[in-house]
Amino acid sequence: MRELMIPGGGRARDGGNRAPGRIPRPAVAARTRLRPHVVPVALLTALAFVATPVDTGGQLPVIDAANLVQNTLTALKTIESVINEVQMIANQVRQLETMVQNTKGVSRGLWDTDAQPRLLRLGAVIEQEQAIAYTMANVDGLFRQRYPGYRPVTDWSSEYELWTRTTLDTLRGTLNSVRLHGEDFATAQGRIQALQAMSESAGGRMQALQVGNMMAAEQLQQLVQLRQLVMAQINAQNIYMAAQTNREAQRAATESEWIRNGNAEAPPLEGAAPGVRRGLVPGR
Repeated sequence: MRELMIPGGGRARDGGNRAPGRIPRPAVAARTRLRPHVVPVALLTALAFVATPVDTGGQLPVIDAANLVQNTLTALKTIESVINEVQMIANQVRQLETMVQNTKGVSRGLWDTDAQPRLLRLGAVIEQEQAIAYTMANVDGLFRQRYPGYRPVTDWSSEYELWTRTTLDTLRGTLNSVRLHGEDFATAQGRIQALQAMSESAGGRMQALQVGNMMAAEQLQQLVQLRQLVMAQINAQNIYMAAQTNREAQRAATESEWIRNGNAEAPPLEGAAPGVRRGLVPGR
């Protein structure tokens, strides 16, 4: 009797266990069962065949999923690196622009170019007629000549006239100097406002420094003008005090001269100014 192999592993004998008159079934029609450990192996094998690119000979290509993921990650990292480099270059460009901006200066400075001539005018305006000003080259010799101090006076009229004219002309010149200072207020205020506008619109470090220097120079000029005003005030005060002191000294010297010469009565002083006593010398 011939044996037949059944896929399930069993055997059947030809002719045995067969009912009379029935046709035997094919072997493939028999019920088969796969072992449990065979399924995972089959799945892995199938995935391996799918993931491996093969020559399809004109058929649809098979995609390598693992390679695709790796290539995608690499491309993303490359893009990220390029973006970082672009940002770095942009930062460097901005730094260069800032450096260039900081090196730009003010096109035209705002300086008080008339400061020195104005100061010279303020000093020279005091030199009027008989005035004595600190700007005179021979101020020391002229002061000694006008106010000699303790000495007798023979012509009180001319002496008083000279003292009075000197004092009044000096005070008038000082007043004119102050007037010129007042006329410059509008111009100085205009410069200050322009400097403030330049400070607010400064586009870089260099421009800000230059505007700061201009403001410092303007402040220095204001201090110099204030110094000139103080000098003019001292000039006027000294002339007035010199006139008062010199008058008292010369009056005392004249009276002493009369007494020393034995004159019982002081000589009449033609055109004597108020304060000059006529008549007897004290003590006689």
